[in-house]
Amino acid sequence: MPAPSRKRPATVISRRDAARLTGAVAAATLLTGTGRAAAAPSRPADLVFHNGDVMTMDPRRPRASAVAVRAGRIVCVGDDADVRALAGRGTETVDLRGRTLLPGINDTHLHAAVYRLNLPPYALDLGASAVRSVADIVAAVAAEARRVPKGQWIRGAGWNPYRLAEQRGPNRDDLDKAAPDHPVFLQDNGYHASAVNSRALELAGITDAGPNGPRKPGVDYDAAGRPTGVLHYGGQALVQLLLPPWSRDERKSAIKDAVRRLHAEGITSYTDPGLGPGGEGLGGGTQGPETLAAYADLAREGGLDARVSAFFLPCSQSGGSAAAVARELRSFTPPAGLDPRRFTVRGVKLFSDSGGDLLVAGDTNEQRAAELAEMIRVAHVAGYQLGVHCYRWTSTVVDAFVAALRRHPRPDARHIAMHGAFVTPDLLPTMARYRIGLGPQAQSWAHAVHGAAQGPAGEEFLPWRSAVDAGVPFLGSSDTPVNPPDWRTGVQALITRRGSCGEVHGPAQRLTLDQALVAYTTAGAWQDAAESWKGSVTPGKAADLCVLDGNLRTTAPDAVGDVPVAMTVFDGRVVHERKS
Repeated sequence: MPAPSRKRPATVISRRDAARLTGAVAAATLLTGTGRAAAAPSRPADLVFHNGDVMTMDPRRPRASAVAVRAGRIVCVGDDADVRALAGRGTETVDLRGRTLLPGINDTHLHAAVYRLNLPPYALDLGASAVRSVADIVAAVAAEARRVPKGQWIRGAGWNPYRLAEQRGPNRDDLDKAAPDHPVFLQDNGYHASAVNSRALELAGITDAGPNGPRKPGVDYDAAGRPTGVLHYGGQALVQLLLPPWSRDERKSAIKDAVRRLHAEGITSYTDPGLGPGGEGLGGGTQGPETLAAYADLAREGGLDARVSAFFLPCSQSGGSAAAVARELRSFTPPAGLDPRRFTVRGVKLFSDSGGDLLVAGDTNEQRAAELAEMIRVAHVAGYQLGVHCYRWTSTVVDAFVAALRRHPRPDARHIAMHGAFVTPDLLPTMARYRIGLGPQAQSWAHAVHGAAQGPAGEEFLPWRSAVDAGVPFLGSSDTPVNPPDWRTGVQALITRRGSCGEVHGPAQRLTLDQALVAYTTAGAWQDAAESWKGSVTPGKAADLCVLDGNLRTTAPDAVGDVPVAMTVFDGRVVHERKS
């Protein structure tokens, strides 16, 4: 489809000149009960969209055809005649030609710095579109070894053992053949495992354990006690902490480019979940305090063109403790002097599990569950929103949230079960009662479900319609770089329950289109405690908008993922426009 038609004014009023014009528009000129402008404004709109299908995500007026924007705010939502009356000589007009306009997309779980710093030129791209086999990975590493000086680290990210021809990931022997004179670190696509070569193992002090010798947690050994070069969870830090750190400027540049890429997907807000001392050995060394500082610098300098909420990460993936959480929170001072509508540290992230045993301190799961509950209580008492990474132990996490809320009542804490893949229907009423959000990734679900004979399937695996019907805040996200930052693919999975295998699993758990869009718009604003000023196309709210090159209401459910983003508006400015 052709892109929306834009009509640029012969004379454009600059933001500075517009700000000098006197008089604010009276409240009555914004929107009456019918959506009509009550009187001519004192100055024209900067940007007007008309002739479209505006899905406002505002239940008071769910549909409209036109929107007017001035000085970074939405000033009118209504019919074409209502809104075009606000246009003047300096107004830029966009004919939507029946296409859909939405609020700017809010991805509630997206690691932007990890995403960009694990792509070229910072690291080799080992994703499914770049490599198809371990042999391809070996060839890519060998080519990089020929390019860079001996002894220099070679980094890469994105390999998925289930998408490689050998149905396994690379190991030390593979990588030794490719780069015997360079330490190599290759992150998997889920960021729960990494592959390294013998040179990297040597630098990390990871040696043969023998058949019966002591073995380091998170390090994979063969039957003879020889490290295979595969590291899991917190064991990855043994090597990641040795990687040369990226500079503050490199991190800032990576974040800015990540935001540019997110604009191309219609994303204007996101939560970066996990930055702090616990992140030094995660994400290829991209989740530490220096990345948090890079965000703060960009916000302070006016260089952050997105609305970002961060979660402070006091502990790593494995071995976290209540004592460590208390210690790190005492020493942490959130960035000051920033516009919270651009960057804020709202919460604390903790790790529960990734599908196996609990990952926190303790000798048994019973001890670990008690430790996790105390970790949650400590952060809750400190006044933070909690986001806990959980899979099989989701019920334990919810129980800990409830215990903290009962022992230390706090209005509107908005704690989040991040991922929550194995949430069960009986848990949903409790989550709804205590306003505990559920943050799965529909794209990950689509890849996880398989045919009836294998893998989790059916209504019990992420029952998202049951969650929405129960009143649980249901949050849409990508978990980029685990998945691409493509919310349309997520919406398609939510409304079809069709996995990447092509089969439908649990059709009763399908969401409606509007319910799915709530997950990526107003629910994100709820997570950020920002529903009063963003998340819907409503007069007075931030002018963050996403225009699609198609109409979602008339698009077949199985084709929603193919609808391109035509234009993105952030803070009243067009920051992305698709080339026709």
